[in-house]
Amino acid sequence: MNVSISHQDDILTVRLDGTMDYTATSLMNGLISDINSISASRVIFDLAKVARVDSVGLGMLHLAKDEIVGKGRHLTLRGAAGSVRRLFELTDGDASFDFE
Repeated sequence: MNVSISHQDDILTVRLDGTMDYTATSLMNGLISDINSISASRVIFDLAKVARVDSVGLGMLHLAKDEIVGKGRHLTLRGAAGSVRRLFELTDGDASFDFE
């Protein structure tokens, strides 16, 4: 998985590209640390280029959400489509996350 981060005004955008599965665990753990070091009240995870998310990837997104929201920030998922969006619907993740 590839990650790029941009920070403009009070919004931190994290663009993910690839597959979110067990192979991305250490990358996501580092990403959460990076996010915590950047001051922004809103964090957007752009999933438009994520081809697949498995249960481990979904769990990592929940952990990221807990960490981000726990710091008083707002998390939004952007661009989730196809099977990625369907996974959120099947697991009630669409009720746990804000989407745009």
